[in-house]
Amino acid sequence: MLFVLALSGAALAAVPKAENVTITQSGSREVTITYTLTAAPVVVTLDIETNAANGAWVSIGGEHIQRVAGDVNRQVSGKATYTISWLPDRDWPGNLVESGRTRAVVTAWPLDNTPDYLVVNLLTTTNLATAKYYTSTNFLPGGLLANPAYRTSSIVMRKILAKDVTWTMGSVMESCHASYLKPYETAHTVTLTNNYYIGVFEVTQRQWALVTGGAYPSNFTLEEDHSMRPVEQTSFNRIRTSSNNTAIAGHEWPNPPFSASFLGKLRSLVNDEIDFDLPSDAEWEFACRAGHGEGTWNDGTTFGNLSGGGADENLNRLGRNKDNSGNGSASDPAAIGGTAFVGSYVPNPWGLYDMHGNVIEWCVDWWKEDVTDMNGRVVTEVDPGDQHVRRSAGYNNPAQYHRSAARGKNVSTIVNWAIGLRLACRAGL
Repeated sequence: MLFVLALSGAALAAVPKAENVTITQSGSREVTITYTLTAAPVVVTLDIETNAANGAWVSIGGEHIQRVAGDVNRQVSGKATYTISWLPDRDWPGNLVESGRTRAVVTAWPLDNTPDYLVVNLLTTTNLATAKYYTSTNFLPGGLLANPAYRTSSIVMRKILAKDVTWTMGSVMESCHASYLKPYETAHTVTLTNNYYIGVFEVTQRQWALVTGGAYPSNFTLEEDHSMRPVEQTSFNRIRTSSNNTAIAGHEWPNPPFSASFLGKLRSLVNDEIDFDLPSDAEWEFACRAGHGEGTWNDGTTFGNLSGGGADENLNRLGRNKDNSGNGSASDPAAIGGTAFVGSYVPNPWGLYDMHGNVIEWCVDWWKEDVTDMNGRVVTEVDPGDQHVRRSAGYNNPAQYHRSAARGKNVSTIVNWAIGLRLACRAGL
């Protein structure tokens, strides 16, 4: 795969800065950090560093900077001086914040280049201010996988740096077995025009229920705790263009989703300040590949013999598929059969889980068999058949259908035990 990065002129523009940073500790052990900004609004993040024995400043680690509040990890503006509070006696016990040995590193991020992780709390979100940003999963309170909230009541998004990157989309003939090379996977060069965020996990049953305020639409709901399984039985129409399964005209991309659809309700939680949507066909494949070319899974391991529906041990590490799922059904909903809890397998190098399996994922594009002339643009013209692109494969599909380049299509009304979704957004990027 070809990856070429071109720096744009915007990258050289002046960026806002945090200045006049102070850090003080009270007798109660609470630490107060203050700072000013050269420009606002911005997103602000915090790191704490100590002066190591060799004189170099080193971070104490995001896992020790969990209990912070105030003007941090969110968009801020409108103040002369901003304040952050931190509780090191709980995050960093046994250590002192000493003058000359401990410092606060406050970073101001412009709104067109926000931090790598965006988190939206579905229980309390009423406006953009409650969207939180973090530089890595180490800073997520409780830890990404250890804290179930990130797979039930909050949505975690990962920034993908795709702007001006040239790469090869589709299947390369030399690395494809004839039994699964398709004409609609023809290799072609793509240069995407925007960075974007994409969901670290597939949308789960609990997340769907919180957004819609309705019942769980999925089949795999019979065990005691199914909230972290991916939602399925979700048609494209229910996700984007209707409140039921009949599309409302005027809500196809690039138009906003219908207000009563899943995406419409999700956008309303953040006052339409975050443009939550489905990923495009090209965005999905770029994020899935994570820099790896054809002939490999998205962690760089090579394909096995995929002809004839064969199994692949490398894929079994990365996602739920027919070979490791027990081929479960609605009458066999135990955890060993059917879909898995999201995040149960190894992520790709960009920290995305279940890109190779669990459920099939809708994309925003109308289906077009030959996309070699699109350069990654969203297909907005309808080919006969009223069908949208879907990517990845389900828990009940053999390995060959889980490849990064594998494309498929379904009519917009279909609901299926193996079809769900993953979110994307541009959020100013």
